[in-house]
Amino acid sequence: MRHMGLAATLAAGIGGGAWLGSLWDDRAGHGVAWATVLGAMLGLAASLTVVLRDLNR
Repeated sequence: MRHMGLAATLAAGIGGGAWLGSLWDDRAGHGVAWATVLGAMLGLAASLTVVLRDLNR
């Protein structure tokens, strides 16, 4: 059960970052969705940090 929470943390981090990046792309009128990719990568880094800290406990 513990690992299901870690998977949800990863999904929320990546999805939330991609969603915020897509909002930024839409509002700025970018032709290429680079902010979506950037947001997803930042969400991945943040959620991996949380997951790895939890696994080390």
